[in-house]
Amino acid sequence: MNQGTINLAPILNPPLILKKNEEACVVLGDIIFMEPRAVRKTRGGYAGPTIRVAKGVSFRMGSLASQSESHEELRNIDQGTLVLTNKRLIFIGSKRTTNIDLRKIISITSYKDGIASQRENKQKTEYFTGIDHHTLTFQINGRSHTVPFTGLVMKAAIEGKIKQILNQWPSPG
Repeated sequence: MNQGTINLAPILNPPLILKKNEEACVVLGDIIFMEPRAVRKTRGGYAGPTIRVAKGVSFRMGSLASQSESHEELRNIDQGTLVLTNKRLIFIGSKRTTNIDLRKIISITSYKDGIASQRENKQKTEYFTGIDHHTLTFQINGRSHTVPFTGLVMKAAIEGKIKQILNQWPSPG
């Protein structure tokens, strides 16, 4: 599959408008889109005496100290549908839609339940999880095969589509 020699059957009536000569081959619902987000935590405290001057009037003498730290955490951004076509990887959610040109993908990391995508002109890695709730059916030599969908299967499908795109370009020279 990752060599681009297994053709996934086109999906009829995908949940998006396809571009010219584009076919949807994988449609997965109930996918969670995640991105790393900066999270800031502030801790502080007060130290010093309080001097009472009169009833209800007092002065506090001392200092306030605070410390702030920032780190990145993976946060759920949206839940929706992930579509792989012969040209793009598209996430369609209620709050966020992401359109990734397959030629712009730098790397795909597979996980048991999803994938992580890194692409040109985008610093943050995009995570798509929930892939393992689906199955994939494909044909080899006239026989139908159904396998559980995992991040590894999705990575192979994406890499296969990228290889098919690269093989369409004329060779230099």
